[in-house]
Amino acid sequence: MTDAVRTCSSCRLAIAEDARFCPNCGSSLEGAGGPPRATAGDTPGGISYSQPAPRLFGVLAPLPTFVLATILLVGALISLLAQSWVLGVMLLAFSAALFVLFYGAAERDPSSGVAKTALSIVGRISGWTRFATGSAGAWSGAGRRLYDIRRELGPLRRERREVLVALGDASYRQDEATVASLRARIAEIDDAMAAREREREEALAKARKRVEDERLEVRDTQFMPPDDAPDSPADAPR
Repeated sequence: MTDAVRTCSSCRLAIAEDARFCPNCGSSLEGAGGPPRATAGDTPGGISYSQPAPRLFGVLAPLPTFVLATILLVGALISLLAQSWVLGVMLLAFSAALFVLFYGAAERDPSSGVAKTALSIVGRISGWTRFATGSAGAWSGAGRRLYDIRRELGPLRRERREVLVALGDASYRQDEATVASLRARIAEIDDAMAAREREREEALAKARKRVEDERLEVRDTQFMPPDDAPDSPADAPR
């Protein structure tokens, strides 16, 4: 028992039974007798299909666009050096527009080497830009918090010095109640200063972790061999 599959007469791609045009090449499928059908008996192993190369319509070719944009950029630089400002600015604007079109074409058709290189460079620049922005934001937030902590520690240190002076005077007068109260206040100040120091360390640790996370996102993936892999052919099991 064999199943008939409808195919396009131009590109030989399998298509739906009720299709009027080929979704791949756009050829009309209407006509006397219709397009030929492939059956399982056509080949010994069953139905054979050939996958055509993808065709992109309405997409600029990346390489010619890049070459033209580069030529216009060189012309703009020469015009600016020759003090032809109007022509230089116009060429520079056209060159920038073509570079934008080139990047869009490279995204849609990354098969050429120029397109792959451009996408790789733009990806790296974008990644490092995000890393710089994220790192700056992390250290900026940590810096503001450290500044607030430093301002909070100043009054606590001054109060502690004053309490120590008062404690010495109370001890000299043998005022046990005042000594106990001042010692309790010193313990409270020490606890508050220790809490501020912990907040300072936590702010620095969070900033370092965020910077490291941003760095890992832009770092190239490294493939490490397994630990139990043999170092040399001589170490391989026989």
